[in-house]
Amino acid sequence: MMTKDKNVWYEKLLNIPKQVIYVIMFFVVALPVLFKMQISTYVTDEVQRIYDHMEQLYQYNEENPENKKAIFIAFDYDPATMAELDPMAFATLRHAFLRGIPVIAWAGLPTGVDLGEQDMHLIAKDYGAVYGQDYVFLGYGYPFVQAIIALATDVKTFFASDKAGNDTRELPLLKDIYNFNRIGLVFSMSGTSYPESWVTYANGLYGKMVVTGSTAVSAAKYYPFLQTNQMVGLMGGLKGAAEYEQLVEKLEKKLNGSDTRSYLETLYDGKDLIRYNTAYYTPEFTPEEIQLSLARRSTARQGMAPQATAHFYVIILIIIGNIAYFARMRNSKK
Repeated sequence: MMTKDKNVWYEKLLNIPKQVIYVIMFFVVALPVLFKMQISTYVTDEVQRIYDHMEQLYQYNEENPENKKAIFIAFDYDPATMAELDPMAFATLRHAFLRGIPVIAWAGLPTGVDLGEQDMHLIAKDYGAVYGQDYVFLGYGYPFVQAIIALATDVKTFFASDKAGNDTRELPLLKDIYNFNRIGLVFSMSGTSYPESWVTYANGLYGKMVVTGSTAVSAAKYYPFLQTNQMVGLMGGLKGAAEYEQLVEKLEKKLNGSDTRSYLETLYDGKDLIRYNTAYYTPEFTPEEIQLSLARRSTARQGMAPQATAHFYVIILIIIGNIAYFARMRNSKK
């Protein structure tokens, strides 16, 4: 049997210490984070369709100001999957508030209630959206089936009060829009199987267009629903979130200008601040809040940077390992 010469180049490559590989991986992941790198990506059809449906809803509302339609967002996720799903929620809310599309939302999981509420107030503040008029967060939508049935008739019969304790009968938005008749799109942001239930009930029973934002590992199972038009759009993982982010960023620059910092600094100048309830957010920005707001606009693209570099690193290791392995096999036959 042939003895291995550890000084041969391919043996050195095949015996790289694990510690070295892990240390390099640390820097491969850490450097994009430290330098705040962003990854631009192409836009897939399933994400472009979400954007297009939102724009069609905006056009409908422009033509029918007395009969506006809202979007409904179900925050069907918890802290375990918020790294992937929060950027989708941010981009969706930005698109809605930029276009003046009303937003009604609830959380499908008890651990998602505070996440959903926080996300809505954070993004609403960036556009001066008024709680109760432009958006409402209802709280925990449980039991799920009964909550959806209520949404088909009058959601106020199920939610006597919203998450903040307001009487839902007194909220201006819910006086006009209280069931599926005035909801143009249903969004389910989920790391669970909830989107399938939304297809069953919202689409199957009531004919509503359903959009899903899912973790990357779950996205594949939703493509059959896209092919049958039971879902009209899909954001899968950080890649899908990054695509929608890019589309919304272009729209925002078109509407508000390229200097987003100046826009935020002057957003509440000259406005009647009495309209804004400080229980939800303060109608002014500190320098730190502006910095965080700017960062949130590219959350998914910044998250994709270390993900992409780590993937490239693993691919390089696989290529090196295969080259070294076949070199060893070839040499052993001589």
